[in-house]
Amino acid sequence: MSNAYAQLGACPPNIGFEDGSFNKWECFSGKVTGTGLIDVPAIGSMSNVHTISDNNGPQAVDPYGKFPVNCPNGSRYSIRLGNDQNGAQAERVSYTFNIPANMNDYSIIYNYAVVFQNPNHAEFQQPRFTSRVFDVTSNQYVSCGSFEFVASSSLLGFQQSSLGQNVFYKPWSPITINLNGYAGKTIRLEFTNNDCTLGGHFGYAYLDVNENCSTPITGNIYCNGSDSLRLKAPFGFQQYRWFNADFSQVLGTTNTLLLAPPPPPNTTFGLEIVPYPNLGCKDTLYSTVVLSPESFVFQVRDTVEACAFSSVDLTAPAVTSGSSPGLTYSYFRDISETEYLANPNAVKQSGTYYIKAVNATGCNDIRAVTVLIRNPPSLLVTNPPEACSPATVDLTTSLVTVGSDPGLVFSYWRDSLATTRVANPEKIDQNGTFYIRAQNSIGCHVTRSVRVSIAIMNLVNQTSCGNVDLTLRPVTEASSPGLTYTYFKDPGATEAVPDPKLVSSSGTYYIKGTNTTGCSIVQPVLVTVNPLPVINVINPVPVVFPATVNVSTSFANTPGVDYTFWSNPAATSSTIQPTAIGTSGTYYIRARNQFGCLATQPVVVVISPPPLPKIVAPNAFSPNNDGINDVFRPVIDGQIAQYYLRIMNRYGQEVFGTPDITRYWNGSLNGNKLPVGTYYWIFEGTDLYRESKVTQSGSVTLLR
Repeated sequence: MSNAYAQLGACPPNIGFEDGSFNKWECFSGKVTGTGLIDVPAIGSMSNVHTISDNNGPQAVDPYGKFPVNCPNGSRYSIRLGNDQNGAQAERVSYTFNIPANMNDYSIIYNYAVVFQNPNHAEFQQPRFTSRVFDVTSNQYVSCGSFEFVASSSLLGFQQSSLGQNVFYKPWSPITINLNGYAGKTIRLEFTNNDCTLGGHFGYAYLDVNENCSTPITGNIYCNGSDSLRLKAPFGFQQYRWFNADFSQVLGTTNTLLLAPPPPPNTTFGLEIVPYPNLGCKDTLYSTVVLSPESFVFQVRDTVEACAFSSVDLTAPAVTSGSSPGLTYSYFRDISETEYLANPNAVKQSGTYYIKAVNATGCNDIRAVTVLIRNPPSLLVTNPPEACSPATVDLTTSLVTVGSDPGLVFSYWRDSLATTRVANPEKIDQNGTFYIRAQNSIGCHVTRSVRVSIAIMNLVNQTSCGNVDLTLRPVTEASSPGLTYTYFKDPGATEAVPDPKLVSSSGTYYIKGTNTTGCSIVQPVLVTVNPLPVINVINPVPVVFPATVNVSTSFANTPGVDYTFWSNPAATSSTIQPTAIGTSGTYYIRARNQFGCLATQPVVVVISPPPLPKIVAPNAFSPNNDGINDVFRPVIDGQIAQYYLRIMNRYGQEVFGTPDITRYWNGSLNGNKLPVGTYYWIFEGTDLYRESKVTQSGSVTLLR
């Protein structure tokens, strides 16, 4: 804490860790036994057991309680005893010093915060934090200086951590140890922390000692210009009663006594303090008012405002503008100065807070300041109606922000972070998302998006064969969606196209696009209709298989036109030999002219089937070498393939067989002449046209 109080009561060196070290302090570390005894040898400071926090950098917060790890009393350094690891750990720090012989009014103010797991063990087994004062001179503990905090969900001021694990914490709180009457004695402060005795639950504490060791009652000095005097009693007692000098009148019952105007110098007041059970001793204190010749002016703004998602800096010079120079300020949540304001430079909640000012001679005052965290202004944005190019959209019209808070100042941006302004917000000529920022009189602002839609129509000129369909999507695909189209022959859109799906003449046509708001655009589209090739087909004369048909001669060729021949109307299966088609059916002729236009016409080919095949065979022959009927000579009438001829005797024995119809039987078997008689022939083959089996038989007489 500031040394502004030092001349009122000099404290021993580094009692508040203001060296940033444990200089003059003894550090202990060890265990707590199963019976609750603390065994902590003096082994010096240990990392993560005796931890110093520097308040000069970014303010860290406790992970469980979310309060600052540095005491908000204005000092730079605070310490942490212990950690959130279990294992029945125990740790202690102590400080031994002499109270000056001439200082009968002496007090120590320390600040603590604790974080405990609450395992609901027996009380002596629970994690705890203990502060004790030992009178070295008398070799005994000062009973009125002993305080003990045990893990319990019912402890006053304790809160449960949002992280669970049954963790309870108490944020920074001050306690005053009254050492009146100990002038000239040697005193030792002891602060001890321990886990639960069973080793399964942790506890740790934060500690800082104020570097002001004056009389327990402060605020008894006032300066020229002071309009009030506030006497402040020690923290942490259950009951207070302020009296006049002869104790005939009760003046107040809180730990502060406001006197306005200040009483005359050398006026004495008495204070009776009663501690909470087991947390000190009843005592009576005295304070005499002193007038300092110093000038003391303390002014605080009534109200400081900020916007939501921002914060108020109560430490800013503007908040105390007009006050005397050189004042030291501290910040509280209550006028009794029992709860420090953790981050006075970043207050994020509306409420009443208190600023205390102290000058070098000890004159002080505390004043309230109201913090108002304003909600952002209400900005309602209505997207403007869609316009039709070349018209523009005006974002500055009141219709876009109707319903918003009155008195707002609007600005217009291309991005949500408001880094690039819109050059002409009253003449937006392109589609897109823009942003409107509204700011009220105290600088709070909010940004909302606004959608600008400008209908455009981009037409694609059409070239097609035979006719053009202007209603197809490719014609207007590059235009704005949602337009309704109508089709005209003139730019004034007065003469409608009779059938826009079948435009058969080349020329310039006009399409009118109309959006939902009724605005419209008329633009031309150039239509080119190329002629289709003409094919006049004459079906060829029917023929009889195995004759073929040449379909390439079934039409008259036109110069410059290419012709192809196909087996299906989609022209995906080509005709292999269009000049010699051997199967009846419908074939297709496709023509392509110089414009790439196609026409397809069918041609019908008729190929009649031949008569059923048969075998013509003689009923007798005489192999006598006279040159007449010397062999059995059957003849095939029709289209037969894969044939075989067998000759059988009357006993069913094969005497001749051949797959060659031109190989004739001469009436012998293996070179030996067979006897005269009747033999039987069997012919088997395949009808070449019908692809069916042909079987024929008969008899023949062998003569000699």
